[in-house]
Amino acid sequence: MTLLRRQPPMRRVLLATLPCVAGSVYYFGWRSLAVILVSCLAAFLAEFVFCRRRKEPVSEAVFVTGILYGLVMPPAVPWHVLIVGIVFAIVFVKEAFGGFGRNVFNPAVAGRCFVYVCFPAAMTAQWTPVAQGPLGALAQWTPAGVDTVTSATPMALMKAGKFIPSAADLFHGMFLGRIDGTLGVTSAMLILIGGAYLLFSRTANRTLVITVILAYAALTQGLHWLGVEPVPNALPALLGGGFLFGVFFMVTEPVSAPSTRGGRVAYAVLIAVCTVVIRNFSIFNGGLMFAILIGNMFAPILDHAAKEWRKPVKAES
Repeated sequence: MTLLRRQPPMRRVLLATLPCVAGSVYYFGWRSLAVILVSCLAAFLAEFVFCRRRKEPVSEAVFVTGILYGLVMPPAVPWHVLIVGIVFAIVFVKEAFGGFGRNVFNPAVAGRCFVYVCFPAAMTAQWTPVAQGPLGALAQWTPAGVDTVTSATPMALMKAGKFIPSAADLFHGMFLGRIDGTLGVTSAMLILIGGAYLLFSRTANRTLVITVILAYAALTQGLHWLGVEPVPNALPALLGGGFLFGVFFMVTEPVSAPSTRGGRVAYAVLIAVCTVVIRNFSIFNGGLMFAILIGNMFAPILDHAAKEWRKPVKAES
């Protein structure tokens, strides 16, 4: 029995994450890479236990889950929080439903939500400021002379009306990544490089990506123009809070997303609407991860509704 099941689409996703992995090391030091590797190792071992029992090879998708989960962790995440979350993702979100291809929810997103709720202090209270200088933190375990600080993220500050990003903030902070946040989602530029590869290689579904971005931007900008507080301008909302990372790497996860075109459009709009509501009107700043799980719940019925919607059209023709 082979140890790993070859999955070319999963390898393309792994390749697409490399810019974000490199960015995490550059901005936060080599501990970032250790966090990602430990996440992948724990995910592999958790899945191996079940696959050995079923006499099946481990899916290469487990490394995608491990990397994506690691990239949405805070730079100073405690090791026990990291491991508990990824093991929960593999055991209770993936293997409990029968393994690869049968999970209802996105494992990486569910694992992140689990630790976000169970360990709020470790996940939200303290942040490691990004390294400064041309070499960043490439020669450091963590940014030299920098300790974790108790502070709010830029998204939380925007929500509270205490931070209105300038053009410089948008470019140097949110686009290039010199801003506090989780390991791999601070730089919109690096996310877009990986996302572009996923789109051009036809690994990520274009309908999902385009619909989520357009629906989220339109609703956010519309509410902002209407003066609804605390909804920000659409551009910083798109660039901040890991929105683009979630869209390219998590919304497009094929197993938990609908398979019909109509279902995908409805799924994407649902996620966009839920993200706007949760981000701006709840106690949570990271609305996309909860929105994706809500979308996962509705994916089967959205597919069913899309198929039923097309039946009368076919009958008449």
